[in-house]
Amino acid sequence: MLISKRSRRKSTLFDSRFRSGEGTDFPLRQLMRCKEEFSGGLVHLVLLGAFFITLLGFGQALNSLFVRHGADLNPAYRWIALAMLLLFVLSVLRRIIHKILDLRDVRRDMALLNLEMARSED
Repeated sequence: MLISKRSRRKSTLFDSRFRSGEGTDFPLRQLMRCKEEFSGGLVHLVLLGAFFITLLGFGQALNSLFVRHGADLNPAYRWIALAMLLLFVLSVLRRIIHKILDLRDVRRDMALLNLEMARSED
């Protein structure tokens, strides 16, 4: 395998990162993938939380807008708008719950891989 596109030397140290998982470093590679997945999932969870809080703030602003300036409107408009926003909030909340469950599973896999690596070192 070439080290880079321009290099003429072959790399004997790193033959391929996409080879099968039969090597002795397979649990380590899996652990590194789990750590990467966990850190990416945490960032996604933080962004979902920020979006959830933003939607709640938008809901308060929307409600106060209807209260202050919607006196001549049909009250059904306010409730329809708030109901649609509630659906969005519940959708984001569902995503947050599923992301937490996924991160819990990844954390469990990381613990199992750490245990497997500790056993292989003995």
